[in-house]
Amino acid sequence: MQSLTISLSSQSDIVKKEKEIQNGPIFNFYKELIRLRKEMPIISEGSYLPALEDSKQVYAFERHLDGQKLLVLNHFYGSEAEVAIPAEYQAGQVLLSNYEHVELAEKVVLKPYQTLAILVK
Repeated sequence: MQSLTISLSSQSDIVKKEKEIQNGPIFNFYKELIRLRKEMPIISEGSYLPALEDSKQVYAFERHLDGQKLLVLNHFYGSEAEVAIPAEYQAGQVLLSNYEHVELAEKVVLKPYQTLAILVK
């Protein structure tokens, strides 16, 4: 009987964890990524150009399509990283970020594990 109780408790924990994942910020971020990919051809069809190749902490690239440009910055470390934003993107639109209140300027400080996508039309 004791093993049955443990088994039920474990099943309950699994269901609870699945609900947390489905309603959590990472799941919602990926849902937003999928939505944007479906709605914006530049994400899947745009030409790919590496960017900020000298950076050791930030993987960055651009996509270009039909006069639009998209700059994507991915910071994969647990510390902050300062990144110089090219002039043409400083007045762009923050399309996606996993942190709130991003202000575009000459330099942006990326928070740990931050992704930032900037669109210029």
